[in-house]
Amino acid sequence: MSLLVRIQITIYFIMHIQEQGYGDIIEGDLEKPIIMPPVLNLQWSVERLTENNSPISKNILSYLHEVEIYINGECPFDCPNCQARYKQYLCCTKSTKVLDPTLLRDFLFSIYYTGAAVTLSGGNIFQYKELEEVLAIVEGIDATHTLVSDWRNIPEDLSVLSKRKKEAFRLKVLVNEPADTAAVIALAQRIKELRIKQCWEISITSFPEYEKAEALSESLSEWADDVTIRPFYTGENIGFFEECIFIDQEELDNIELDRQGIFALQALNTNHFGKITILSDGSVYANVNEKTLGHIQDSIKEMLCEELEKGTSWRRTRYNLKPCSQCRYKLICPSPSNYELAIGKNNLCHMNPL
Repeated sequence: MSLLVRIQITIYFIMHIQEQGYGDIIEGDLEKPIIMPPVLNLQWSVERLTENNSPISKNILSYLHEVEIYINGECPFDCPNCQARYKQYLCCTKSTKVLDPTLLRDFLFSIYYTGAAVTLSGGNIFQYKELEEVLAIVEGIDATHTLVSDWRNIPEDLSVLSKRKKEAFRLKVLVNEPADTAAVIALAQRIKELRIKQCWEISITSFPEYEKAEALSESLSEWADDVTIRPFYTGENIGFFEECIFIDQEELDNIELDRQGIFALQALNTNHFGKITILSDGSVYANVNEKTLGHIQDSIKEMLCEELEKGTSWRRTRYNLKPCSQCRYKLICPSPSNYELAIGKNNLCHMNPL
């Protein structure tokens, strides 16, 4: 490349920088100008759409990423805190309701082209009479979908799942209370033989349970694609959470975020944004700890607009919660989760907010 060409390229580059307002040419001995930091600017934010008199419903379905659906509530087991677990993390739960299959089919077709991942949970979901028909519909949605079940509710015959496309589904198996290790491993082996993707989640409430869960996790790792140990807040184990769950200085210092990640934490809740939950009575939530958005037969677009514009889940950030809003670490601290709601404390950390 000739010197003249390089000079021309440099000139065009400088002109572009000046035109865009990114920089300018100044005398070398003059004081350098202040470079303003980048400002969050979401193309489809509520504020921008309102400012431009654009309908909030425009492209609203593109925000939908995950739908958790509780299709029934029948279950023969009585796990402790059954009615509370699903309000802290994705879990099965008992109820007397069964989701109307016609309403479920209509809803699934309404989100068919969104690419949203569908999670089916409930009591014993394999007792849902229309499960095979539902899976046939869900299989056509371009995403990896999940079936959630207590390990004791997994049937001997898993053909309803094994005959589906392997990449379309995975089985999330829950261990909600102390279990027979040999029986758990035998089930994991059987699922592996059927070439069904499986992830396991072991619930714990104390240090002794954690130690047992660690041993079970190690045994399962040979067969499962993933194993997670999930703490559950009982209302009486705050000491366990303070020591093992609350975030500390070292963890904050080790967080690595790019600019996009930092901006995301300012504008939305990265744990909940784009997710909705439908319970077996048909009620729809952005978060099961908050008020309902509507019913499964209501317009999905209107419900999503309601949450985006007025809701308290998708846009619940540390920037609008005390004392987090006064803390310098709000720039990088993970978004609030359901643990904060269960415990009744916004800052699950060992940091001084000032």
